[in-house]
Amino acid sequence: MSTYEITLLWSSGLLITSLLSGFSAITNRRSVGLALLLFVIGGFGIYYAGTLNRDANLARDIPGAVFKLYATIMN
Repeated sequence: MSTYEITLLWSSGLLITSLLSGFSAITNRRSVGLALLLFVIGGFGIYYAGTLNRDANLARDIPGAVFKLYATIMN
């Protein structure tokens, strides 16, 4: 797996985690600071992944990276 794919997977995972953490914090009336921190780090990761790939197909490359990770783990 390339650095681009690894960065893309980590960043999208952080963004999904930040959304879930934010919704949980809002519904439980807690601070959303951790969710904002994860969102900012995930956003910078997406930006960095965009600089690694000049094709600008970030959203289209995520499923392929997930399948490649699954194939790497299962073999």
